[in-house]
Amino acid sequence: MGSKTSEVVYAGFTTALDYDINGNLIYLGKANKSASKAGASWTIMRLTYDASSQLTDIQWTDGNGLLDNVWNDRVTLTYS
Repeated sequence: MGSKTSEVVYAGFTTALDYDINGNLIYLGKANKSASKAGASWTIMRLTYDASSQLTDIQWTDGNGLLDNVWNDRVTLTYS
């Protein structure tokens, strides 16, 4: 997990953000407003950066955008 996390609730959705020590967004998750971070109701993307903090890749859990993942497990999930 990153060094800083935050959460934003807007328009019926919760967006969770996780940043690395350089301030780069590394995980972005979205779920319905009432979703628990421990529940399988999130879509999560992982962002990858090079040594210069330039974005190099964006991947989704399970290779799709379905709301069926657990935010708390984001580090160990499969991305493609």
